[in-house]
Parts: sequence; C-alpha cells; structure tokens
Amino acid sequence: MAMPVMQGPAGVSLLDCLFTATSAVCVTGLITVDTATAWSPWGQGLILVLLQAGGLGIMTFSVALLYLARKRPGPRTHLALKGALGPVPGGEIGRLVADVLLYTFLLEGLGAAVLFVRFLADFPVQTAGALAVFHSVSAFCNAGFSLFSDNLVAYAEDPTVNLVILGLVVLGGLGFVVLRELVGRLRRPKDELPRRLSLQARLVLFTTGALIAGGMVALLTAEWLGQGPAWRQGPWTLLFQAITPRTAGFNTVPMDQLTNASLVVTMVLMFIGASPGSCGGGVKTTTIAVLWSLAMNRLRGRAGAEAWGRSVPERQVELALLLVLGTAAVLMVAVVLLSAVGLADGGHVRGDFISLAFEATSALGTVGLSLGATPALTPAGKVIIIALMFLGRLGPLAFVYSVAQSLRDRGYRLAEERVIMG
Repeated sequence: MAMPVMQGPAGVSLLDCLFTATSAVCVTGLITVDTATAWSPWGQGLILVLLQAGGLGIMTFSVALLYLARKRPGPRTHLALKGALGPVPGGEIGRLVADVLLYTFLLEGLGAAVLFVRFLADFPVQTAGALAVFHSVSAFCNAGFSLFSDNLVAYAEDPTVNLVILGLVVLGGLGFVVLRELVGRLRRPKDELPRRLSLQARLVLFTTGALIAGGMVALLTAEWLGQGPAWRQGPWTLLFQAITPRTAGFNTVPMDQLTNASLVVTMVLMFIGASPGSCGGGVKTTTIAVLWSLAMNRLRGRAGAEAWGRSVPERQVELALLLVLGTAAVLMVAVVLLSAVGLADGGHVRGDFISLAFEATSALGTVGLSLGATPALTPAGKVIIIALMFLGRLGPLAFVYSVAQSLRDRGYRLAEERVIMG
C-alpha cells in the first residue's frame, strides 16, 4: 500500500496505508482516506485481493494449499479450521474447503454479473466491470469497501443494487457450514433428506431473520420518533440499514443523518454481528440465540438453554456468556481510550462520545460504518482502531477456543454460599 504505484496523486501516509491494509484484511471497511480517490487502480486491486483473502480466511487458504500439495493438515491446523468454519468431521475438511471456494467464487461471480449489467447503464464497460467485481467481493466478504466516495447513497432506491448487495451480504454472513447444509438439501433427493435442519442451521436462520425484521422495526420507530430522514425514504433504506450493520458496512443513507436512537440500534446490531464460520465479525448470532434461550428458560423456572427439542451443552453456554462479557469489556476500554486521546482537530469535546463509541463498535464488529470520526482521529486513535479491527477479526475465535481448551472439570464443587442479588 505504501508503494507510489498503489497511491493516487495526493499520496497516503504510512499510518493510513497500515490502517487501510488492516481494514481490508479484517474485512472491516473503516477508512481514513477515500478509497475511490486516494488509491490508484493498482491500489484498489490490492485492496480487492486483501478483501478476498480476509473474507475466506487465511487458515482456509492455507489448508487448501496443503491439499493441493497432496498433504494433510496436522491436528492443530484441523482444530483451527474447525473453529473457523464450524463443527465438521475430520474426513470432511478437504471437501469443505473445496466447497467454500466453490460457493464463494460462484456467488461472487453471479453477483458481479448482475451488477455489471446494472452499472453498464451508468459507466463505460471497463469501469462497470471493475465496479461490479469489487462491490460483489466486498459484499459477500461483508467488508463494506466501496469505490464510490458516497458509498452506495446514490443507489439508495435502486432495487437491483439493493437486492444483489443485500443478498450477498446475508449469504456471506450465514456461515459456510450452514450454507453448505442448505445447498446439500437442494442436491439430495427428498427421500434421502434428514427430517430437519441441524440446530446450528436453525439458530442461524431464525436469529438472522429475527434481527433483520426486528432491526427494521426498531430503525423505523427510532427514525419516526426522531423525525430522521431514513423513514421517509421508504422500505429499501430501512431494510438496507437493518442488514448492513451486521458486519457489512455499506450504507445508502449518510450515517450522520440518522437519529441518536437509530445509531444506538445500529451499534447493537454491529455488536451482535454475523454467524459463526462466516465472513463477518461480532459476537455472532448463535451466541445471542443461546443466551436468549438461557434467559427465557430461567424466566420459566428451567435450567440450561434449549431450542427445538434440543439442549445446548452447559460448557457452550458458559463460552457464550464469556464471549459477550469479554467483548463488552474490550469495547468499554477502547471507548475510554479513544475518548482520552480525542480527535485531531477537535480535541476533547463532550459531544464526540457517541461518534467515538460508534467507531469503536464498528471496528470491533468488523463492520465499517462510520460517523466520519475515523479520518479525524489522532495517530494514537488510529492505532487503537487498528488494534480493535484485529481483535474483532481474530479475538473472539481465539478467546473462545483458548477458554474451551482450558476448561477442565475438577470433579468436585466448593461449598455454596448465597449472596444478595439486585
């Protein structure tokens, strides 16, 4: 990124090069310089490669290369790949990696083809092709990078662009194992199909649908009560803004025009994120689903987390709780640090809190939505955001599996003593 051939006429500082490369590899989408003007076509091409590599995952590429070289991954690599892609039997790893690559390039190719036809109405053939490929990869990888300076605001009411981008975002955020299970059901004869989807697939699909519908209702209510502009722009804008915070990062309405209530709703959606084994970040849909099930069971006087006639192992419930608490703690510390260093131009201004909290949540959730504070951050603030993007991409997975390996049943319990709660 720091090579002159990669940059536009104005040039880009070394820190901004590091920021952009990190944002691309972590499929975040936060930028300190305009992607459309600050980088040359070579630089934009490099960003595209980094997006694809980050979306598929370095581990997926590594194991794919091992199989191409007629080698098998070792136990550690196998465990890491299972952590990245989901619970898959050892003999299925090679086939899974092949399916991941096939589904990714197939869906991105279909999306690029449709976008190419649409962009041909506005741009020359070569430009339309570049825009179509870039935005298709960025959408499926849940990255949010755009070659338009205003992101997708100009296409806020365009059904083709909205449907393609949102479709790729949702498919890229379901998780490769769930996507593979759904495709497998389409391939098999009806008499060979299992009677129902796995609990993983059910939780992912139900929670995804609930978050999309609930997000739309919450944003509509927030914008209507606050007299914001989004609710007047019709259902496309509300649907887009309900889906994109779950780590996609595109926007069809300027984020600084949303009401404060809408920003809080967006921050909640960014914190939850996409599903396990997907291109997205966040604490994941299944984590929230498990904790919701636990809460509902406790209110009914029952123990544990249950869904569709199945119970979730107690250890996984503990991991879900630890993941949410740990992510929330990291986010709180980051917001405090960003508030301490302030913005480069404004210093310490009380009204900057929500902007800085929004940027921190966006970085940790690898989302990419911004209120415009990221380019104005001090160098220390940019370093904090870089660290958050790395933690958001690698931290939850590493945290969960390090804790999972350290959990041991001691075979006994200490004596209980009640404490006052509430």
